[in-house]
Amino acid sequence: MNKDLLIPDFVDRELAETTFDRNVVVVAGAGTGKTTLLVNRLVYLLMKEPAPVPITQIVALTFTNKAATEMKVRLRERLAFLAHPQADAMRLIDGGAVPHEDLRERYGLSGDEITARAQAGLQDIEKAQIGTLHSFAAHLLRIHPLESGVDPDFKEDDGSRFDEQFAFAWDCWLDQELSRAGVHHHQWRSVLTS
Repeated sequence: MNKDLLIPDFVDRELAETTFDRNVVVVAGAGTGKTTLLVNRLVYLLMKEPAPVPITQIVALTFTNKAATEMKVRLRERLAFLAHPQADAMRLIDGGAVPHEDLRERYGLSGDEITARAQAGLQDIEKAQIGTLHSFAAHLLRIHPLESGVDPDFKEDDGSRFDEQFAFAWDCWLDQELSRAGVHHHQWRSVLTS
């Protein structure tokens, strides 16, 4: 049975996966296939003609480490399938994978070209910026510490340093506002005693 008969928005999904001359916004609920769509989009970027994009020039960002890990794992699986097309078991497990036939038809690629590009992607996948917004920002700060005004030896924060700094700033603000010398001392006293 044809895929476009099974999925009502198949054409829209395909356009989101293969449109590269403008921005694409996908709005969808949980479990609707956004990660599959994004991973397929990355595969098409690596395979597209003319001018395939090397995996080291791709940036794919999410909000959570869990989602970033899922995206990278699935991309690795897709590339492994394309690099080793004889492994049809993978195709049966992940029905959303971009098939060789589609890449051949869409871009006129030979099986050897698809395999070579997939292997190159697999070889450099750890060099790709596939991660969280925070990890990408930290990466940019490490590359350009002087331009961004940060200590070149800065460490990423899991949020605990922010919590400490906020608690310190909050305590200072409270001391200043609620002290007898505070500008709004009398107003705070009346609010807090009511």
